[in-house]
Amino acid sequence: MNQETKDKLKLIPKVSCFKCKSTISYLNPMDKCFECGNKFCFVHIYGSQINEKMSENEPARSVCESCRTKHGYHLL
Repeated sequence: MNQETKDKLKLIPKVSCFKCKSTISYLNPMDKCFECGNKFCFVHIYGSQINEKMSENEPARSVCESCRTKHGYHLL
């Protein structure tokens, strides 16, 4: 890899958890909240959540704690 490519890769911002500010890595994956769009590590996001507004055929969603209470999500 040449130096120009390395410099371009350094300019790409690292994704970090919206709550704890930990950065993404293969040991710390991130997921996006369906409602607010912020990225969270798997410690701070709730997976397999549904609410009453969803139809039967929709897949379960990943939502953060604040969106979970605001939009009435519960575990599948």
